[in-house]
Amino acid sequence: MALAVVETYADNMQAHIAKGLLEAHGIEATLLHDGFHSTYGSAIGEVPLMVDEENLVRAKEILNEEFTDSNFDSFSA
Repeated sequence: MALAVVETYADNMQAHIAKGLLEAHGIEATLLHDGFHSTYGSAIGEVPLMVDEENLVRAKEILNEEFTDSNFDSFSA
């Protein structure tokens, strides 16, 4: 099966949260260059979140419904 980019994230932490959300809904997801990005930070740009093409539409729906910027308004690290 071919992989497709469902979303890209500038923040590695948000990429992991989105990946976990999709996996909680039964959609296997992969972060491209995950280990490299965590080591070199923003040197390589955004982190692509990828899913099988057959899950692309559902994954986008899940992220649009449940993973919005407003979910992070009260978050601070």
